[in-house]
Amino acid sequence: MTALPETENSLLVRTTFADEKGWLDALSVVLTENDDGFRAYVEVVDDPVWENADLERLREAALAAKNQAAVLFVVDHDALEPDYPILVVDLDEVSHQPFRCVAHELWGIDNNLNLANMDWEDFAGNVGPDSIFRGFA
Repeated sequence: MTALPETENSLLVRTTFADEKGWLDALSVVLTENDDGFRAYVEVVDDPVWENADLERLREAALAAKNQAAVLFVVDHDALEPDYPILVVDLDEVSHQPFRCVAHELWGIDNNLNLANMDWEDFAGNVGPDSIFRGFA
């Protein structure tokens, strides 16, 4: 199995390579600080070896790397749609269903889950009918 990098930050793994501009735009949104100075602290994994990797493989690789982060972010084909709904995967509890989060709100999930300020359910329980978290109302 190919290894993911060891890091204290959340991993942001690219699994689709068909749309370079979409990838770069999504990445730019994720890495940009919001108006309050918050941003996601992610280790970007941009390696074709992960193309079309399934969640089980990604989760196993992230856990094998002994990463400290509680969450894994996946930029797949669907994440390159408008607002860049990135897949959010819980690394602590396998039974938690992944959901999507628009790129400009990813910082909140990253910061709060990794610092244990909030729980998975705080975000997963606030997704819209399309299973995408767009922030708190």
